[in-house]
Amino acid sequence: MSTSTIDCPFCIDTNMPAGRDDAIGELFERCPECTQPCPHCDGIAVYPANYNTPLELAADLAVLRLAPVFCLGCHGVIALSTLGPEDTP
Repeated sequence: MSTSTIDCPFCIDTNMPAGRDDAIGELFERCPECTQPCPHCDGIAVYPANYNTPLELAADLAVLRLAPVFCLGCHGVIALSTLGPEDTP
């Protein structure tokens, strides 16, 4: 753990709460005070707390006819997209 994360009043280990979403639950984001924003998404990506892998998240969202859109840089979720009838597993 770096010194900046110990002294940061906004986060724990460079992660800070980012609210809750009805579809994916509790969310975290990278701390803008301790880290540089991702150059691909400019730091808007969030990380669901209740999922260990992207596959788990995608499987649970497919039931709701949703699909996560991941940032190519930091692999966080930047949006949820609706699935059409042809996309249903």
